Amino acid sequence: MIKDQPYRFLKWFFILVEKYICSHFSKVSFIGEVNSSKDKATLILMNHFSFNDGGIIHRFCRKILKKQFKVMVVEEQMKAFSLLKYGGCFSVNKKSRTLVNSLNYAASLLNDERNMLAIFPQGEVFSSHLNRVHFEGGLTKILRKKEKETQIIFVVTLLDYLDSFKPQARVYYEEYIGIEDFKMIEEAYNLFYKSCKIKQQQLHHPPQEVIDVA
Repeated sequence: MIKDQPYRFLKWFFILVEKYICSHFSKVSFIGEVNSSKDKATLILMNHFSFNDGGIIHRFCRKILKKQFKVMVVEEQMKAFSLLKYGGCFSVNKKSRTLVNSLNYAASLLNDERNMLAIFPQGEVFSSHLNRVHFEGGLTKILRKKEKETQIIFVVTLLDYLDSFKPQARVYYEEYIGIEDFKMIEEAYNLFYKSCKIKQQQLHHPPQEVIDVA
């Protein structure tokens, strides 16, 4: 397992990386309303559509949540981009014995109210055109291991070009208010995911009959 080693002198470097990643989009819009908890750590659950997720969630953390940035990243990416550990990223490898260490470490991060921990529950990169977002079992272990209450925020990123030469990233988010049960969280996330896709379909006001039913 590769642990994060935040280095404050590289803070501005990662802001530049964030800006570079976000420059690939015509616009990055955050759509939602949430109050960042000051007495609870924040757990972000987000669909994983590309490597660009990191820059988007970094901006979300910096501009909206204003917390310490922590992200669980696939070990292969951590090895390919070794600087990630200095920006708050730590590794996970589903095929290694270190998986338990990664999940325990993630749970420990949620015991510090200053932290925002982002997890991609799908475990890998998948198309944002899927009808559902499946959750891998690691989240169950994290929820069981953490010792304090946690603020949980759902994040869904969807892309469309429409009238632009670059895609616009619309980042929908809402706070989950409910029991910290794996299946209930997965179901609630997918209800939110579906509602976001319907909002996305309504852009530019197409005929109502071509929009999915809520």
